[in-house]
Amino acid sequence: MPGRSEAAALPSSAALRAYLLGGDTPVGLTDMLRAFERPIRDKARLKTLLHAMALDGSLLDLPAGRLKTSIGLPETARARITHIRTDGTPCGVLADNPAATPVTIQTLAPDLPYPLPGDVFLVRLRPANGHYRREARAECLLARTNIPLAFARALGADGAPLERLWTCNPHITGTFALAEPELFPLPAPGDVVLGSLQPMPDGTLAVTKPVPYGHAKQAGMACRLSLLTYGVPTRFSSTAEQEGEYAAALVAKLHNQPAPANRRDLRSLPLITLDDETAQDFDDAIWAETTEDGFHLLIAIADVGHYVTHGSALDMEARQRGTSVYLPDQSVPMLPPSLSANACSLLPGLDRLCLFADMHITHGGTVRHGTIGQGIMRSAARLTYRDAQDALDGKAMPPEHPIHTLPPALLGTLKAAGDALDLAATQRGALRLDEDALVITFHPDGQPAAFQPRERLATHDLVASFMIAANTLAAEIAHKNQLPVLFRVHPAPTVKRPRPAARYSTLAERHNGLGLPLYTHFTSPIRRYADLVAHRALTMWCQGTTTVAYAPPAMQDNALVSHLNFTEKRAAQCVQDSQNRLAAAFLAPCVGQNVNIHATTTTRQGLCVRLTKTGTPSLLPWSAVPDYARMNDDSLYGKSAARHTPPSQSGALLKAVLLATCPARGVSVLASPHYAC
Repeated sequence: MPGRSEAAALPSSAALRAYLLGGDTPVGLTDMLRAFERPIRDKARLKTLLHAMALDGSLLDLPAGRLKTSIGLPETARARITHIRTDGTPCGVLADNPAATPVTIQTLAPDLPYPLPGDVFLVRLRPANGHYRREARAECLLARTNIPLAFARALGADGAPLERLWTCNPHITGTFALAEPELFPLPAPGDVVLGSLQPMPDGTLAVTKPVPYGHAKQAGMACRLSLLTYGVPTRFSSTAEQEGEYAAALVAKLHNQPAPANRRDLRSLPLITLDDETAQDFDDAIWAETTEDGFHLLIAIADVGHYVTHGSALDMEARQRGTSVYLPDQSVPMLPPSLSANACSLLPGLDRLCLFADMHITHGGTVRHGTIGQGIMRSAARLTYRDAQDALDGKAMPPEHPIHTLPPALLGTLKAAGDALDLAATQRGALRLDEDALVITFHPDGQPAAFQPRERLATHDLVASFMIAANTLAAEIAHKNQLPVLFRVHPAPTVKRPRPAARYSTLAERHNGLGLPLYTHFTSPIRRYADLVAHRALTMWCQGTTTVAYAPPAMQDNALVSHLNFTEKRAAQCVQDSQNRLAAAFLAPCVGQNVNIHATTTTRQGLCVRLTKTGTPSLLPWSAVPDYARMNDDSLYGKSAARHTPPSQSGALLKAVLLATCPARGVSVLASPHYAC
């Protein structure tokens, strides 16, 4: 009986987890048995308990290195599914890995649901084999997207509709049959249905219980499908809405009142906002004056953290969204409109609380000194980039234009200061990327009318240089004072990752693209949660608080970093997919005609191209390209291959035949003019 008593006294998994979370010193089996006053003979039983905890996710959030590797536990991690390959293999990234290491799910534990993009699974990783991509087995589902899938009639390689469906999510490849064709007929080409994927007895997946959703060319459908595909939240909770309205009421009481204690009154300075014509969320305002050895800059940023407090309903909603999403015909704000377009927006003539970066720079753009403080400001004017550019170019503005209320030298001083900052950026080797953003205009009926590249003006660069300077100052202050901000890092290219993307990190590392040793996001707290995190930390620093009470543990920081990197990528994909769907609808009248394309890169599947007419990406499959080596014998066209195919370099202008478009999925089916019939 004593043996059974001792066995029952082994610590529970909850007690063991609490012990492991309580420190960061590496521990082994002996250390844990000693801590719980258990005999050494319980080693095997303790290891069995730890093994089970590893496979149920209980050990995921331990401090790095907390468990000694000599214990021999399976390597587990969170994996976020990003896409499904043609062969049905789910692929994703390690969600808590700063480098977002790719992973393929080779097997699933019994009774697990089929993984879909956006799902998060606990996976058991196979031993690393030297390759960048890891292989894994899914052990349990941690988070489900809980959104229906949208489906439409699939198109064949020749552009003809098939008797099968594909999802409107371009990251799920393959086509699917209906699970119950006798009860649910196939939708007509162009119609969209909502349903789910159900495993069939033969191991394949089929679409079950499709419900009509609308037509792919319906006004607004392109963006609705993109938001649905990626599970972007579009509604705020009633509690968050109420908190936003309460904050707006507080802001209204600020006007013409004395500056709050510990805030610098900036209302006498002619700060201006520069944004696009359609913008409503004005995060930042700028001002500058000349000095004997350079310029004095002031960048005021909306003090969103004053109203969106940590742990509030507003905060939880903003964190879940991570960022605002700006689609071609609508936007999905991170904060309710009562804040994003009103109380926190730096609207002209209205008093607003702010954080500000006060900086002195030389004529060469070197920062001599700078600080960040709390203030209250009043925007003197809301200018568009085009307005400011026209004024700088000497064009006459209407007499009623607000630019006439500003000091005559202000815009010129801002431009000179921006040029100085750009000079410093050039000298430190900052990369300058070509502008590839699209502006889509619409007919009155909501259909796309034109696709134009966004015009890049000198005033865009002016504002960008001011924001980079303020973000750099925030990063330097945060690093020096060990404040809990999220740094923005951009690794240098490597052989394995020739085009690494910038990302958030808890580590203060170099931003290669900007040529800066430290960088963070601070200037857009209305539309980016990472900036809001920085504001809270810097506000505590401004108030002289050395210990930030709300600072989360390192493991939660990593979870937040992973989430914000995910939401940033999700927003970018949502925008691109909306553009692709609109392009497919816009190009529908061109089916059967030759279209111009620009080659971008090559893959095993085909030539990646950009459609000249819309600026959106597409794919020219190798099976649709003449092949001198006669290796593509599975061509649908059956014609003789051309004798020679010149190599297609990046940027080369080519022609292709547009066989079909699918606005539901955002697909344009292309073929070589030599093979099209």
